Amino acid sequence: MADQTERPPVEASNGAGDASPGPGPHADGSRRAKIAAGIGGAAVVAAGVAVGVTEFVQNQQAIPRGSIRVNGITHRVQSAADTPLLYVLRDELGLKGPKFGCGLGECGACSVLVGDKETRSCITNWTSLTEEVTTLEGLAARWAKQKSLSAAQAAKTLHPVQQAWIDQQVPQCGYCQNGMIIMAVDLLTRTPSPSEAQIRNAFTNTPPSPHLCRCGTYMSIIAAVQRASKTMA
Repeated sequence: MADQTERPPVEASNGAGDASPGPGPHADGSRRAKIAAGIGGAAVVAAGVAVGVTEFVQNQQAIPRGSIRVNGITHRVQSAADTPLLYVLRDELGLKGPKFGCGLGECGACSVLVGDKETRSCITNWTSLTEEVTTLEGLAARWAKQKSLSAAQAAKTLHPVQQAWIDQQVPQCGYCQNGMIIMAVDLLTRTPSPSEAQIRNAFTNTPPSPHLCRCGTYMSIIAAVQRASKTMA
């Protein structure tokens, strides 16, 4: 259709009896080929641009005002602006990975990832967020996306840190382990092959306070982080 509308009209030639001279059949065929090639090339470029723009929008689209993005899904929040993120996650979104431990950011049980950074959700107002939140429940999908796993693979794959926690049988009561796992993911994102000293430092000296385990599973936590590091390498 574009070929017909853009090309100047050319009278059909009857050979020697045609009174008005015009381009011969070879010239007309050449013009058609050039126009078709131009339209085809433009279509390919346009398709590529469209795909690129779509991917960019999907990946970079700003979080709407009054909403937060959690585990890949944008949620409209009903809570007051000064509500700690922990309560939005647990009470509005029904996510039970983050735990209420102290309410002061001093134990780490409430930790989530904001972007790639471990963050205490009990002292972080939800309105302060500008990046996606990943909770314990979203770690497997985060890993699947990072590794471009198929849907079938993703359905049966945990994040390597989660799997290491299971393999090392880390938890006892388990209450603090959400924060421990989140801190481990933060550390391994920044330092893929940490030494034992670096692991200890991350869990002890990352602000605002150390991650606390009432059951004393610290040696198992160190072993699990080392195990996950090897898997993720």
